[in-house]
Amino acid sequence: MRIIFALIKKEFLQIFRNPVLWKLVIFLPIAELLLFPFAADLEIKKLNIAVIDNDNSILSRSMQQSLEGTNYFILKKGISNCSEAELAMKKNKVDILIEIPSNCERNLYRNQKPTVGITINAFNSMKAAVGVAYLQQFFADFLQRSLSPVKQSVQNTHPKIEVFVDRKFNKKMDYKNIFVPGILAVLVSMIGAMLSTLNIVREKELGTIEQINITPITKSQFFIGKMIPFWIIGMVEFLIGLFIMVYLFGIHIQGSVFTLLLFTSIFLLAMLGLGFMVSIFAENQVQSMFVIIFFFIVFILLSGLFTPLESMPKWMQTVNLVNPIAHFMEILKCVILKGSRLVDLKMYLVGISIFALVTNAITIIFYRKSAA
Repeated sequence: MRIIFALIKKEFLQIFRNPVLWKLVIFLPIAELLLFPFAADLEIKKLNIAVIDNDNSILSRSMQQSLEGTNYFILKKGISNCSEAELAMKKNKVDILIEIPSNCERNLYRNQKPTVGITINAFNSMKAAVGVAYLQQFFADFLQRSLSPVKQSVQNTHPKIEVFVDRKFNKKMDYKNIFVPGILAVLVSMIGAMLSTLNIVREKELGTIEQINITPITKSQFFIGKMIPFWIIGMVEFLIGLFIMVYLFGIHIQGSVFTLLLFTSIFLLAMLGLGFMVSIFAENQVQSMFVIIFFFIVFILLSGLFTPLESMPKWMQTVNLVNPIAHFMEILKCVILKGSRLVDLKMYLVGISIFALVTNAITIIFYRKSAA
């Protein structure tokens, strides 16, 4: 342990003796977190819809068939009550729930206004906003088409459906509630991967790594000593980001802070492992930065931060299964906005843990061959 503590002390001294590096580590992520949420928005294409039909009339069945025939809505079958719909919505399998009231058709023909309940999964604010707009247009077109015989036979009547909208997980429909946790995930990733990548490559270029290699330090001790300082810095930055998110942007954490810290600690280990893995194969800082930036561009573009995952082709969604940033971003949003528990996210925990083990194992196994 004394050896590891000595290495940790060395790393902290090396970071804070560099007048540029420590400022970048501390101030750059915070500046990005403060600026990015005001400069970007989200986009959407497909919407998953569930319908609870309490009327079971010709009109309500025709409405469901019309929904199924549109380009924007995907009708989910097998949901018969609100509790099933709530569970499906919490699992992101349903974006919009439409509840058709009993006697809907009869009331329309009597020139009354039945109230159709619409529950929106505002976990994705842009998806919810687009969904409401599409449904309003759909109901207007559907009534115009379906009730035209009634209009012709009854003069001066204008049957209408009154829509009541309830937004889940993001009631104010503020896209910052989605974007800020996403930016926080990106910043944690940058701290973990980029700084660890540059660290070992810089020691290669200075020649100091050869001096470490001839000491009786094991490979595990070497990487633990290098990893812990950046892990601590990453966790501190994450806590600062949470503070900014809550007190500046007014986004309150619905779930457990412990769950957030647990996932962040494992995710940081995964990103540090990725950075070290790149650094042991790179010969200089230029090579390492090209490789790690390539990974970041791919990971961030496929993370769902700018384009919803459901809008991507199926093959790309399959490739995205190995994207740690996409999973971590989903974890943050689930815990912060939905209040998801650890048991709800156990598969994410397993996946990120495996990624962390694999990247760090590859680093330790191949270190001597490339850096000794």
